[in-house]
Amino acid sequence: MSQRPSISRRRALSLAGGTALGSLAGCLDVFDPRDGTDGNGDGFVDTTDVPEPEYGHWFDGGVDYAGTVDRRGEEEVRIDVGGGASGLRFDPAAVWIDYGTTVRWVWTGEGGAHDVVTYDGPAALESELTDEAGHEYAVTVTEADEGITRYVCRPHQLVGKHGALVVGPDIEEYVTEYDTTPVDYGDWFEGTPDVGETENPLRRDSVTVRVGGTGRYDTDAEAWDTAPVYDTPAVRVTPGTTVTWRWVPGAGEHSIVAEDGSFRSDLVAVEAAENLDEQEDEHAFSHTFEDPGTYRYACERHRDQGMRGAVVVAESRH
Repeated sequence: MSQRPSISRRRALSLAGGTALGSLAGCLDVFDPRDGTDGNGDGFVDTTDVPEPEYGHWFDGGVDYAGTVDRRGEEEVRIDVGGGASGLRFDPAAVWIDYGTTVRWVWTGEGGAHDVVTYDGPAALESELTDEAGHEYAVTVTEADEGITRYVCRPHQLVGKHGALVVGPDIEEYVTEYDTTPVDYGDWFEGTPDVGETENPLRRDSVTVRVGGTGRYDTDAEAWDTAPVYDTPAVRVTPGTTVTWRWVPGAGEHSIVAEDGSFRSDLVAVEAAENLDEQEDEHAFSHTFEDPGTYRYACERHRDQGMRGAVVVAESRH
């Protein structure tokens, strides 16, 4: 792999990888050049002259993985969910498309319940989890989705049900992989509810964290879902990402205060309107993270009640 840096962060098809991912990639299915089909029954797809993007370890060990299928120039592309003999593959697994292409994931009904969810990359994919044959999930990509988006079926991620979308006209030669090993936060999140695993929205220009709950609005109750929490307590980003915290209306006074003093918001409360139509814009605070490291922060008023968060800026593996 070339070690020449790409021209820009936006165009770099950077990947979040790591040694742990190598063991996850498994039985994936694209087209079989031996019989001239691509799994969708629409004939031979010649990838001889298609430069293979760098996916990191994403497809390592996938004996059925034959390469990236070039679908540039097509307005619509179909990917089977639950393909292959086992029903545990995306077919085709890796597709290169243009801006404006609509990607349709179609459930075969085989292999149990599946979903399509972004692991990392610019395109936001999140289908429902279902085993219904014929179910469809569609996304039309734009220039904002340029680059490589790696995605998974969450129930079958550990058996190698991985996919990738390559969006845009060009490919850069250099790929940056980032360290995604688990983070030891010590006792920082002791008393913080629903921390879960560290979220990994890598290689994105911006990431949003809600302050004071999930930010969902219950139309029946005509109220916001609020709590003295950050909705995504632990998030890992790549250098240059701007994290924006947005206050949930009616959640009370909260703030963002870094333990190392590198960033600090005001203590703010956003009043909730009587209905959603009358709600004014929510308060927001942003900070751009450039240097790798772990940045712990808390609400100055609710720190001891567990309202704590952390932003991990990933180290480059090259």
